[in-house]
Formats: sequence, structure tokens, C-alpha cells
Amino acid sequence: MTKVAAVATGLAFAASILSLAPVAQAASLTSAQVSSILSMLSAFGADSATIANVNNALTGAPVTPGTGTPATGGACNVGTADLTIGSSGAAVTSLQTALIAGGYAIPAGATGYFGTQTQNAVAAWQKAANIAPAVGYFGPISRAAFNLCTPVVVTPPGGTTPPGTTPPSTGLTGSAGSVESYTAISGLSNEEVGESEEVEIAGMEVKADDNSDLELTAVRLDFSTQPGNSDLEDFVTEVNVLLDGKVYATVDAADFNNDNSWTRTVSLDPGAIIRKGDTKDLTVSVKGVNNVDTDDAGDNWALDFISVRYEDAQGASITDTVTYTPVTWNVNTFATAEGVELKVSSGDEDINQAHVINVDATSDTNGVDILSFNLEAKGSDIVIDDFPVNFDTTGTADDPADVINTVYLFADGEEVASETVTGAGDSDDNETITFDNIDFTVKKGDKVAMLVKADFNDVDTTLVEGDTISAQVSATERNAIVADDSSGEQIADADATGTAVGEAHVVYDIGIQATFVSATETMTPGADGTADDDTVTLKLVFDVEAFDGTVYVSDFSTATTAADGAVSAIDVDDGGILYRYEIDGTATVSLMADTVAKSDVTGSVVDTPTNGANAGEFTFEDGEKARITVTVTRSNAAAETLSDGYHDMQLVAIGWSVTAEDDTMNVYEFNLDDFKTDPIFAN
Repeated sequence: MTKVAAVATGLAFAASILSLAPVAQAASLTSAQVSSILSMLSAFGADSATIANVNNALTGAPVTPGTGTPATGGACNVGTADLTIGSSGAAVTSLQTALIAGGYAIPAGATGYFGTQTQNAVAAWQKAANIAPAVGYFGPISRAAFNLCTPVVVTPPGGTTPPGTTPPSTGLTGSAGSVESYTAISGLSNEEVGESEEVEIAGMEVKADDNSDLELTAVRLDFSTQPGNSDLEDFVTEVNVLLDGKVYATVDAADFNNDNSWTRTVSLDPGAIIRKGDTKDLTVSVKGVNNVDTDDAGDNWALDFISVRYEDAQGASITDTVTYTPVTWNVNTFATAEGVELKVSSGDEDINQAHVINVDATSDTNGVDILSFNLEAKGSDIVIDDFPVNFDTTGTADDPADVINTVYLFADGEEVASETVTGAGDSDDNETITFDNIDFTVKKGDKVAMLVKADFNDVDTTLVEGDTISAQVSATERNAIVADDSSGEQIADADATGTAVGEAHVVYDIGIQATFVSATETMTPGADGTADDDTVTLKLVFDVEAFDGTVYVSDFSTATTAADGAVSAIDVDDGGILYRYEIDGTATVSLMADTVAKSDVTGSVVDTPTNGANAGEFTFEDGEKARITVTVTRSNAAAETLSDGYHDMQLVAIGWSVTAEDDTMNVYEFNLDDFKTDPIFAN
């Protein structure tokens, strides 16, 4: 801010010279500031003679009279067209240059393009100029009121006002005046400042009385009110004083130190004016250091306003002692201050729930979906570098490499990484594979659909039918993710949340797939309508399809009290379609009769009701599909107290085999959660 003010002063001084105003001696500028002014004049198109005269004036050398025009006038033509987002050209450049010189920040500089930074600067100027609404649209009202282009006549130190000019007015109107009230801004308290972030931490509403405009000239600040901290510069780099969003002073944080008890008076640049009867926000902001020490992060500081000095329209200088309750603030890491979070959550349940994966006897089966999950970034863009996924096998396979050979990571349908699975036969059925150096960015606020695919070995190598494999991102894998936020800091374990756990998928070369179709339930009241003699009929309908060979499925059903996943083997003679009948959540096998019916969907599935001494079974050829209906009827008995309640039925397992009359059939129990009826009341 000091440099901007100096350059603005130099430009105003140069304007005096360019308008032939005689100058007695040079303004006290540094050589760097003189160079900045000359460069600016050159950029504005001033001729070489004019630039030479300005240089002489600024360095104390004799000035040759000329016929130039004020630099500020020629350099600040905001045109006649309205300016807003998307506008561009010389008028925008002039507007930006004037705003910057006037102390309104545009970080990108005078680019000639009207973007959000310029909009914010215009809005701040409009607010300071009492133009409503202060939304950053530069239209006719703003053009008429814009005063940052007016040439300023400067009287050099020790000199006199140039002939034909009037000394600049203070701009204050009224009589003797004072501040009517100071009111703390309640919304500025316990502020958290992020690394390299500028945040307003405290402030007051200052109301001028109705007698005079007031110009604030200094504020005394105290950073010593919070014990335990001593080096403010370890936390912030600078302290700014603002009036209605415009910066009027910037000082180094190191200027508040032990030598002055972290208290000092900060002088404000000219123009911090509150018109009579108006109220403006006097605030203090700080800018966090680039990399706060972990031992310092989160430590509290506090700020107190001690006094405010101002002048009224009669030129009286007044200092008010302010009653203000110190407010607490702290500097924290970027992640903490911005609420950075990388969230893992489960995705498509059809992929994650246990199901049968059809593999091949002699060829690999590639690109099989085995885990679906989401990644969501909060508070910042997050760049993923390393991402681990755990794989677990059961059965004959003693290592994931016995089942799969390559895994892939996809983001929103695009492959971002792949890894080879090694270690077949290592007798380690659990392995974590890390997709490394993927350099994938999850944008702030976005949720990205992630997918893990795998290439499965063929049965003739190391894969054994009936083995299972699962994939998961548990808390262990989540905490091992290597990722950075937009400040370059690595995401801490505490800033990563959630899990995605897939169920165990079974692999077969020949087998069945079952698909739910429908469920119905009915109740027939008993003879008198009061005794426990109602009849309940529950019906499940589902399709069974064979793949890659001939399959035998039991053709009759039986009740079981076994829980989901608790069936390990099925004897075809005992009823190969298992269901669980519950009354108010308690399984029962009494007072029930059941039937199984079949209708062909594709092909012609053979039903052999009995097979010698063995129970009957359906014979499916490769690709044949049949619709199976299991109907269970329960006639309640008055003597059974369990009868009263809600009745429902759940399919638990389907017995199948590649061998006829098999006493130890395979168990199909995958993804059967939907194979159930709704509860129905009976007594």
C-alpha cells in the first residue's frame, strides 16, 4: 500500500509538471519509485520530452517548460460505454489502473479484461462512494461519480501552490463533529486464518454524527491480550486496516513485537472518510504465513481496538478511546482453515454385493467390475498421488494373484492407473495393491465415480472354481492414501473419511445366475375370525439361468432357520431351495406346506420329479432360463402362540451342481436380499 500511495503521489506530481506548473523541488521519492512512475508514463504514451521533464522534476533537476497535458487525464479515460463482466479494451485498462492507484486491489493487475477481481474492486469503490447498489457494475451513475481520474495538483515540499491552481480541499463538509458510536461487528469473532490467506479478524461499525464529515487518520491496535504467544510474524505476514472494504494502511506483522508490547498506532492513508450521519465498517485483516509451524497451528491470538483518531470539517484532530472487547482469532493449516476433506463412500451396490463371476476354463476373463466407490473433495481441489486397494481371497486360492493378474482404477469411466498383481502361491490371501503416481485431481465440491476392474485368470492355471475374491478401501487403506490439497500440503489421516467395502464374489466357469421377479403375500381369515386359525400364503418368483454348461438345480424346497450366508452345503435329497419363514422376526419350520413350479423362459428345462432313490431336479443346458415359483402356505393353529404376528419369507439359498444327483450341491446365496416378501399380519 505504501508503494502504491507513493506512486500515486508521483503521478500527481508529474501531472503538475505536464500541465506546465512550476515546481520548486523534487518530491521525496526513492529511485525505484521514480522508475515506476516513468515506466507508467511511458506505458500511457507520454512523449520522450515529457518523460524527461518528469524525471528532472522528480530528481530535482531543472524542468524545461512544455505544452504537455496532465498524465492522469490522458491515462484515465473510462469511455462512455457501460463496463461489466466480459468487457475489455482501453477503457477497462484505464479503469483498472485508476482503481489500483486508488488503493482498490486487483491482484491480476490492469489486464484490460473486466473479470470478477475488477468487479469486486468497482464494488468496493462504489460502496466507499455511497453508490447503490454496490454490485460492481460500472454504468452511467458510476461514470458520473468516478473521481479517481481527476488530476491532483501537488505542492512540493517547501514550495508554493502553482499559479492558477487551488489547494486541494479536504473534502469534508459541516461544522464541529465527532463519532457518535463504535459498535463491534458481531460476525467477526473466532476467525480462522489459513496459510497465505487474508482474513478480516475484527471490526467496528463507526457512525459519524450529523454535524460533520469525519476523516479517520489513525487507529491504535493491541495484539497483546492473548497470553502464550510472542512472535506475531510466525503467524501472519502483514496487518491491514480497512474502511468499508478498502485498505487504508498495511504494516508488517513484525512491527507488533515485544518492544512495543504488540501495540502500535497505525496511520491511515488519506480518504478514509465517513460522511455526516453515515456508518462505515472499520476492520482489521491479517495475512497468514505461507507455512505455519505445526506447533503454532491453531494457537489463539486476540485483537483489541484501543483508540481512533480523526479530523472533522473544521480541521480539529480528535482521538477517541474505544471500549471494545478483544476478539480471538488463530492461524491454522490450509486444510484445517478450509475444512479440507477427502471422503470415500460406497458406489454401485450391484457391483459391490456378492455375486457370481463367470470365468473361463482356458482364457483370461478381462475387465471385470469388482468394486465401485466415490471420492468427494471438500474445501479444496485434492490431487491423488497414491491410492491403495485391498484384495482378499477365500477358498483354495491362497493369494489374490491366484485369482487375478491385473487390476485397473477408473475415474468417471476413464482409466487412470493399472497395476500387475504378483505373488501367486505366496500363501498370503490378503494383499494391498497401490495405484501409484496417478496424479488425478478431484475438484473441490465434486464427487467422482471410481471403479476397480480386474483381469481374472483361467481355470487351467491357478484359479479354482468356488473361490471368492473381494476388494475394499477400509480405514487402513484410506489412511495410506497419498494426496495433496491445493496449498501443496499432504492430506492428513484425520482429513480423509469413509470406506468402501465390497462383498466376496465367487468365481465359476459353469454355474447359475438368479434374478428376482416378484413376491406376493395373502392372508385368509379363519372360520370365526378370532382364534389362531388364519392361513397365510407367501409366494416368491425368480429366474434361474445356466451359463457355460449343463447345471442341475433342485426342484423342491424346504424351510430353514439358518441365517443368510450360513449355509455351506446342500443335499439334493433334503430340498435344494432353502427359504426362511419368520413371524415377527423369529424363524419357524412348523405348520407349513410348500410347492415349487417351473415355467420355461428360454430353452426347455427338463424337470425330473424323482431320480431313482433321489429327489427330483431341474436340468438346465447352457443358456437355458426358467422361472421358478416357490409357494409356502402356513395354516395357523390355536394352540401355537407364535402364530399371532407379521409373517414374511426370505430366499436363503439355491442348491445347484454340475453333477446329477449330487449330495453336496454348490450353494448359490449371492445378492438375494431382494428375494423376500413384505410382512403380512395373521393370527
